[in-house]
Amino acid sequence: MESGYKNVSLLFIVIFGIVFLGFFKTYFGLFPSFNNVTLIQHIHGLMFTTWFVLLFVQPLLIRYGKYKAHRIIGRFTYLLVPCILISIHFIAREAYLNAVAAHKPQPAILAGMYFPTYQIFDFFVLYVLAVANKHRTPYHMRYMIATSLAILGAGLRRAFAHVFGMSGAEAVLYGFLVPDLILAGLIVYDKVKGQNSRAYVIALIVLAISHYSYYFLPESALWQSVAAYFVRFF
Repeated sequence: MESGYKNVSLLFIVIFGIVFLGFFKTYFGLFPSFNNVTLIQHIHGLMFTTWFVLLFVQPLLIRYGKYKAHRIIGRFTYLLVPCILISIHFIAREAYLNAVAAHKPQPAILAGMYFPTYQIFDFFVLYVLAVANKHRTPYHMRYMIATSLAILGAGLRRAFAHVFGMSGAEAVLYGFLVPDLILAGLIVYDKVKGQNSRAYVIALIVLAISHYSYYFLPESALWQSVAAYFVRFF
């Protein structure tokens, strides 16, 4: 493992802590009764918590030479990641049906489907890139770090809104900016250390396109027609 990343597990703890804070009011803080929490929300929370546990453990296994265990857990993600994506799909379905039941305008409902869609896309693309580079450890590690930043935005938006009292628009903006700035910082860090930062650059492009398309795509005729087609399967 690169010396500059030997403590990368600490980064994953911090990111999970932010996600935990963001979802504290609507999920974790409801323990043990979990009033009004659905089964799919429990499954969704369990899937992502498991993902962060693996992100924390995997670098430690490499650091301490437990390569076989690292490979076994890596193969387990071939099952876990599809389950995560399916859980996001059902969370989106639940949100859609609740919005329909609340008689919200259809264009607004379809625009709201942008969030779960881009989250599925970003997480999946970065994970696939990590798997495709599993024999190129520096790239693999950086793409796995990027998957955590793809998840971070959802927790940040809620933390900014629920904990810091930001408006919805502000919470969304800063939820986009912070992961992107972290990636930009990691690119600079690699440059200073003389390391190849290409994986971070690609990850930043993926996230930035998804993030800032939010300001024009969800209300567009293209998105509305595509979203209207897919929600028929909900």
